Amino acid sequence: LVDVCVGTMCWWAFGWTLAYGIADGENNAFANSNQVFGTGFTEASDDGIFTPSNAMLGWFFQWAFCSAAATIVSGGVAERVQFPGYLLFTIVMTTWIYPVVVHWTWGYGWLSGGDDYQINPTGFMDFAGSGIVHMCGGVGALVGAVSVGPRSGRFDSVEPFDPHSLPLLVLGTFILWFGWYGFNCGSTLGLQDA
Repeated sequence: LVDVCVGTMCWWAFGWTLAYGIADGENNAFANSNQVFGTGFTEASDDGIFTPSNAMLGWFFQWAFCSAAATIVSGGVAERVQFPGYLLFTIVMTTWIYPVVVHWTWGYGWLSGGDDYQINPTGFMDFAGSGIVHMCGGVGALVGAVSVGPRSGRFDSVEPFDPHSLPLLVLGTFILWFGWYGFNCGSTLGLQDA
């Protein structure tokens, strides 16, 4: 819940800006600086009617990836960190770490390929966040787990650690499968006729 609530505000305020905030400005190799706090997400006509731009749709889609990268870490440091420390991590991850990595790869930065300042003509290849989202989350979890050390007393008792509810585990698996079918297909960012 912290990842989603705090991460949403951080992604909206600065994360999107660093990753994709090009707007009418120039694209930079390291990070961008336009569209802070959602500037340019809506356009107002002369008669005062606001219409959303495509940036708002892109923001929402990419927000899901940002939240996923932050939540991966929660499993790696579960029961070992205090709330203020985890809150600080979530802010740093969704405001700085993940957005900069996204800009380098998906956001036309120095790893994306094609322009003069980029590393090669092909660039970084990724589909549905398999490299970017899981790499950021996994490295964050590893660094967090190494920093805080093992869980105190977790393996001292010989009591078995059984699942709490098998029906809920199965239901959760089906919900994840259903979501992945839409999420990964949506990652193609387009539809085509047969």
